[in-house]
Parts: sequence; C-alpha cells; structure tokens
Amino acid sequence: MKKGTALLAALLAGLQLSVPVSWAESIEDKKAELEDVQRQMDEKDAQREQKKQEIGNAVERLITAQNELAEAKRKLAAIESRQRALEIRIRQNEAALAAKQQAYDATRRIYEKRLRDIYENGQVNYLDVLLGSADFRDFASRMYLLQRVIRRDFDLIDRLEVQKEALLEQKAQLEEIRHQLDFAYAEGQAEQKIVAQKTVERQALYEQALAEKAQLDAEYEELQRNSQEITAMIQRMEEEGRLMPQAGGTGQLSWPVNGEITSPFGWRVHPIWGTQIFHAGLDIGADYGDPVHAADSGTVVYAGWMGGYGNAVMIDHGGGMVTLYGHNSSITVGEGEQVSKGQTIALAGSTGNSTGPHCHFEVRIHGEVVSPLQYLP
Repeated sequence: MKKGTALLAALLAGLQLSVPVSWAESIEDKKAELEDVQRQMDEKDAQREQKKQEIGNAVERLITAQNELAEAKRKLAAIESRQRALEIRIRQNEAALAAKQQAYDATRRIYEKRLRDIYENGQVNYLDVLLGSADFRDFASRMYLLQRVIRRDFDLIDRLEVQKEALLEQKAQLEEIRHQLDFAYAEGQAEQKIVAQKTVERQALYEQALAEKAQLDAEYEELQRNSQEITAMIQRMEEEGRLMPQAGGTGQLSWPVNGEITSPFGWRVHPIWGTQIFHAGLDIGADYGDPVHAADSGTVVYAGWMGGYGNAVMIDHGGGMVTLYGHNSSITVGEGEQVSKGQTIALAGSTGNSTGPHCHFEVRIHGEVVSPLQYLP
C-alpha cells in the first residue's frame, strides 16, 4: 500500500507541470485521503495485535488465578483447622480452670473457717497449753497435738498459695489461647476476603477465557479447513504433474529460523478445557522481521495469503515433499521461483490466526502432514 502511494506521488510530481491547477489540487486531496486511509489501516492493525495479546493471555491468567484461589483456600482451611484446635484447647483449659477454682475455693473455705474459729475463741496461748500439763506424758501428748495443729495450719496456707499460683497460671494460659484464637479469627476473615476476591477474579478470567475458547475454536476450525485445502491442493498439483517427481532438494532440512519450539507437532490437550487439538507443524519463536529461510532447495508453489496461516510460503522439494512457512509479516519470493537452501523467503510476523510473532513450519509428504523433527538436524 505504501509502495503504491510512493509511486502515485512520483507520477503526480511528473505531471504537475502539464495539468491545470484545479486538477493538481484534486490529486493532492486524493493523496491526502489515501494517506489517511493508510494511517487508519495501520491503527487497526495495531489494535488487532493488542487485542490478540490480551485474549492470548486469558488462559495463562486463568490458570494463575486458579492456583492463587486454591492456595488461598488451603490457607483458609489451615486457619479454620487451627481455630477449631484452639477452641478445643479453650474448652479443656476452661474445664481445668473450673476444677482448680473449685479446689481453691474449697481450701479457702477451710482456711476461712479456721480463721473464724480463732477469732471467735481467741488466740490459744501454746505455752499455757504446755504448762498446764499434769505430767510429762500429758506434756508430750499436748506437744504432739500442738505440732499437728500448727503443721496443719501451715500446710493449709501452703496449699492455698500453690492452688492460687496454679489458678493464675491456668488463667494466663487461657487468656493466651483466647488471644491466639482472636488473631486466628482476624486472619481467617482477611483470608476469606482474599478468597472472595480471587473467586471474583477467577470468574472474570473464566468468562474471558470462554471468549478466547470460542475464538480459538473458530480459528482452529479455520486452520483445519486450510490444512485440508492444502492437502487437496498438493495432491491435485501432483496429479497434474505440477510438482517435481524427483527429489529437488537434499532431503535433509535446516531450521527456517533460529528459535525455541513454542508449540510442538501433534495432539495437545488444552490445560483448561481438556479438549484435544492437533497441531500440524512446529511453532518456532521469532521476532518481527526476522528472516525466514528455505529449509531446502526447491520451487515456490505458493506465496500469498492463506486464511488462518496468514502470509504463507510453500516450497516443493521434489519426491512429494513440500514445506510450508506461515504467519509471516511479508513474503520476499514469488510463485514459480527457484530457491536455494537457506535463502530468505519471508520475514517473520504474526499474520492470520496468531497470538504473537513466530514461524509456523510444516512438512508434508504427498500432501499429508508429518513431524518436521524427522527431517531436521
């Protein structure tokens, strides 16, 4: 389109001397309109590429959201389990606290009764008790009884102190567990909000992924139709004798671009939908404008737009072998042209049904697709 604009401009420049001013102005207006249309087309292409990238990431984001939601639910389940364990400990500690309180209250009642008896009867003078003995036997008996009374009083006081300390410690433990439970409940509420948020995010991404699935299904069906058409076209060319019957290439292919395999040949299972999709070639990573090379010597039998394959090139290498290079940004060869192995035949791009720049590379034997890896080093 831009080449046509440049050619038109050159022709107009040569004609300006011989045409009326009104004609020249009209032609300039048309040039401006043409440039405006080209600009709008460029903007539409940019918008289309951006939309492809947005939709193309929906499944990846959905998988991430599902993993995040599963992790949030796992954390929430762990928090709720800890809450239940803490509630059980609280009930156990409350029961233990009640038992200790009961024992402490019983001991305190005995101690209070002892103090009340002393207050009502007056303080007994232990020396008067001993001096009032009739004989040594009576003295020894009174001494023994006094020792038991005193020891009992001291034991009572000691037991009260021990029970009081145990009671305070049990209360402290109970307060600590209650504090942990309060923290766990707050943590659980925060995690519940995260789960709710992740659930909403996942649902939105799921709906977006559904839209992507519908688009991908349509694109896949289109590619399948294109692939069947290519098979029929190659087989028809063979029947008509338009392909080389003998090997024109070496039979040993080279890689069309230098990059990683981003999508292998064969059947694939969709990570979300579980549907099986057949991929007829290799997707090899490339940047926009990277040269795409002929995998072997041969004759170009197709060079142009090919539906879901975008800008595509097909090369006949003889002996029934044809290679295909899809999604190119532009093509640098024409039909019927003889090409040599390694020659640049196109520039990588993302035309047709594609979510990013790469080279879609197919090998066909008598029209049927085979794994390119069988012929690549």
